Amino acid sequence: MTDRNATFNRAGFIGLGSALAGTAAAGGSLLSTVAAAAAAGSGKSLTDLKFLFIVKTVNSDYWQTCIAGGKAAQAQLGLKALQFTGANSEANIQGQIALVEDALAKKPDFLVLAPTSANALDATIDKVYKAGIKTILIDSGANTESFDAFLATDNHAGGVLAAKTLAEAIKKKTGAAAGQVAYITFLSGVGSLTLRDQGFLDGIKAYPQITVVGHQDAGGDQSQKPISVVADLLTRFPKLAGVFADNLYTLEGAATAFRENHADPKKISLVGFDPSTKLVADLKAGSVDGIILQDPYQMGFGGVMYGIVAAAGINVPKFLNTGVTAATPENADSALTQALLNPMQLRHFGFGTA
Repeated sequence: MTDRNATFNRAGFIGLGSALAGTAAAGGSLLSTVAAAAAAGSGKSLTDLKFLFIVKTVNSDYWQTCIAGGKAAQAQLGLKALQFTGANSEANIQGQIALVEDALAKKPDFLVLAPTSANALDATIDKVYKAGIKTILIDSGANTESFDAFLATDNHAGGVLAAKTLAEAIKKKTGAAAGQVAYITFLSGVGSLTLRDQGFLDGIKAYPQITVVGHQDAGGDQSQKPISVVADLLTRFPKLAGVFADNLYTLEGAATAFRENHADPKKISLVGFDPSTKLVADLKAGSVDGIILQDPYQMGFGGVMYGIVAAAGINVPKFLNTGVTAATPENADSALTQALLNPMQLRHFGFGTA
């Protein structure tokens, strides 16, 4: 039986290789092993396997990157992808529940799902799992054990890394890791964001001269509210030394609020999760001090991979950490940062790769 916790990486699909070791023919490739296992375990060839891929929203560069990873795996393996879809907004929990209910009715072999809420989808996920549909969660967890594998960032570790990156940026500008900081949550109750925020609060404790003075919740708004809540923080705390934003929308909103309120980038630092074209430009210009990079392409590709293995009846690792990296103005052009920022051009997961 394979270890139920593993790190999934490009070099060897650690954990997956162990799970398949017992079925691998001497000298056989990973692809042929997966195909043989799928045929033996599910009674189907790879091309007969059907799946659905549901993310939080299709209206996001982050989720489009995740979908691209899933589509790459589907194309390489020739599976039947019934749908790549998501709600119209990350705050549309009921919309995602409806999509998962629809997935249940289509009876796929497996479902790849990024739950919008840590709680609201539990009953629906339970129904899918109990119906015998293999369930692979990606990016965000749910408060249920009704899943076969979960591929995600260690979000608490990502929050700790964000705290470290923010403290170092403050020290670089002011000479000391000291002063007032605040943080912004995109939407309360989202498992991944709760872990990031707690990681940030835990990480910032390593800097006793830094004090957390404010917290704002953007209420799931993807446009104006992240801007207004950061503007409010800047007004209420004129000596603010730093801000942490826990997702793409809040980081974009914070960058806009800094610009509109003429925040001096030589005095105040900004760190947050997930990149966009504009945020990367801000990073290189020095108006954003750190972007915490996840690996949504790997989550998408790996979600499909582990769905195949689970459908074959093989016990796969329960949790797979896809890693987290801090991009800063100093390392923005490094090979690793560029690969994470441009995964569709620079990352080539597949069979036969080193």
